[in-house]
Amino acid sequence: MTSQTLSATSALPAQSGRPMRHRVHIYRGWIGAALLILACALPMLFLHTPPMADVLGHIGRYSIQTGLRDHSWLKAYYGFEWRVIGNLGADLLVEALHPLLGVEAAAALIAALVPILAASGILLLSRQIHGRVTAASVLALSLIYAVPFTWGFLNFSLSMALALLAFNLWVFLERRGHLRPRALLFVPLGLAIWLCHTFGWALLGLLCGARSLTLSRKNGRNWPQALTDAALSCLPLLAPLLPMALWRNDAAASGIAGWFNPLAKVAWLIAMLRLDHEWFDKVSAVALLLVVYIGMRSPRVTADRTMATAALIAFIAYLLLPMQVFGSLYADMRLAPYVVMLALLSLRDYDRPRRMLMAFALAFLAMRLALTGFTYHQRERMLDAQMEALSAIPEGARLATLVQRSCESDWEMPWLTHVGSLALARKHLFANDQWAFSGMNLLSVHYPAAGTFATDTAEIVYPERCEGDGPTLAKSLAHLPLGAFTHVWVIGVPLEAIPHREGLTLIWKRADAAVFAVTAGHEPHGPGIRKLSKFQP
Repeated sequence: MTSQTLSATSALPAQSGRPMRHRVHIYRGWIGAALLILACALPMLFLHTPPMADVLGHIGRYSIQTGLRDHSWLKAYYGFEWRVIGNLGADLLVEALHPLLGVEAAAALIAALVPILAASGILLLSRQIHGRVTAASVLALSLIYAVPFTWGFLNFSLSMALALLAFNLWVFLERRGHLRPRALLFVPLGLAIWLCHTFGWALLGLLCGARSLTLSRKNGRNWPQALTDAALSCLPLLAPLLPMALWRNDAAASGIAGWFNPLAKVAWLIAMLRLDHEWFDKVSAVALLLVVYIGMRSPRVTADRTMATAALIAFIAYLLLPMQVFGSLYADMRLAPYVVMLALLSLRDYDRPRRMLMAFALAFLAMRLALTGFTYHQRERMLDAQMEALSAIPEGARLATLVQRSCESDWEMPWLTHVGSLALARKHLFANDQWAFSGMNLLSVHYPAAGTFATDTAEIVYPERCEGDGPTLAKSLAHLPLGAFTHVWVIGVPLEAIPHREGLTLIWKRADAAVFAVTAGHEPHGPGIRKLSKFQP
């Protein structure tokens, strides 16, 4: 055997070992990504009722959507009519899941799926763009639990997660040259994401347009040509324009308000991770903003042009969006964390201290997830304690909830404001906290006897110190039309601080809440009203 043969033979194990090491590296990468996705789901996995203001309100609407036929007395107060609108994601999923799980469990499952889908979209996108999961993309995972999700904007958050996943597919098909199949596929896919929520469809269009624009510029096309290319490539995504035009004509009565407010724009960026821990939440948000700023400015960090362009367009949209669009409140606030998310996804790591950056990102994410999980579980325990009041409220009642929230300037989130809708779901009663925006959802409220106390935001009251924020408990209780209700549930106020009003009899209490029955002479008559047994305090 010659020396050449020996050298060739000795080289074989090293050569054959390279594919094996590569495969092991790939497996480790996927296992690490799977663990990150699981970690992002942990704050939601063990909740039976997500303690988020709007999710509680949605659960009430879902119970009407699925139970109006079985509880006919609710038809005296509520109507529900299916229409094609860009705000139906969780509604349709609940319709499919509730026969198997029930309304509350279906809503909890959908809420738990959102972080899983969003984390999958972020990590897959990082691999698509950079070839690996970057430290900046791990930091971006913390924004899954930003204010829009924590507030309970379920359809919105679901649609944004689906948009990230769909954009991964857009890039995947483009790199394999499957442009015609992609065009055909994204007609129904764009419609489906729009049906979930309009914002997700807009994000998908923004991402796809930014991708086409940067590729055209990279290939030497001038700006008019590149913009034309981007418009043509996004044509398959325009299918929702017709149903959207019809829907928005119906929703136009809700109006547009709250145009450009620079202080509010800055405030929402600093508050994008708002929970109940003001300084830590603010420091966390500022830390992410600093990472973006340093990353964009540093010569040692490169930014992917597609994601940087998308982040820039999203930032401009954030600056221009008003606070309310056709009844959708906090339209600009919803976009704030996604501007930062896209900017983080654009950043490639430094070459040398990559492990140190990843360690920082993982530690930051772990702290945010732990704090979020702790806060959610604390809130759920508080919610369970409040729901003990239902032992004193009969099925079919007409319930007025008056929930004292924090001042508008306070950091604490008003997550209990729609607790009446949870009572609606569990007791099939009338609750005065459902939304009634024309064209914004499928539910209508028709209970003239309750006047302005029939719908959201009549259930919200403020402490005396919150000057100008809204009505106090004393004012709302004094103007409440008792003849329209059988019970009044006051939450967030010590019993001794609740103003006295004739016609109300205490039937249940705890340290910060009380339930009153409307006494004879004020009690209404109507379908579904059932008498309580004697209350034993």
